Amino acid sequence: MDLFQFSILTSFFLFVIGLLFALDRSSINTFIRGFPRSLKLSVFFLALGLSWFISRHVMNLSEADFGEYRWYIGGIAILIGVSSYVFVQDFLAVRALCILVLFYSREVLDAAFLQEPTTRLFLVSLIYLIVVGALYFGAWPYRMRDFLSWLFDKPTRPTRFGWGIVGCAAVLLGLSFSY
Repeated sequence: MDLFQFSILTSFFLFVIGLLFALDRSSINTFIRGFPRSLKLSVFFLALGLSWFISRHVMNLSEADFGEYRWYIGGIAILIGVSSYVFVQDFLAVRALCILVLFYSREVLDAAFLQEPTTRLFLVSLIYLIVVGALYFGAWPYRMRDFLSWLFDKPTRPTRFGWGIVGCAAVLLGLSFSY
């Protein structure tokens, strides 16, 4: 994928996430509040991250990068993924989502590297903010629960937060057509 496609995809993701927060539905709010400890989402995000890691990174190892051991490395990754689900289920959905966000961020930053348009810097800045958030919540996943509790403490906060994210998505979408 190129820079334009990643800009469109990122703005789509932000738009969907922003609408989830902006729409004031009790079922969506309950789903969002239960996200950090959801076992179903843990399995889904962990499997997605594990398959991304194995297919994109492990299977493309060269001989100089321990490529002859790619099956061992893949097996160890699968063992770690299954073991983390069995032994560390608490806030695993947050950790697995952070893994996916970091993998996606790497792809976006690789696509934006050394590109000419200066409007790409909005996307890059947004991705770096997302990376900082993923590193923070990946290291302290219980903070996601605390953040969501604070966000839903007052009824106007999630709506404002969601519309702010939708606004960033709209700006990114508009800037992506200037590449």
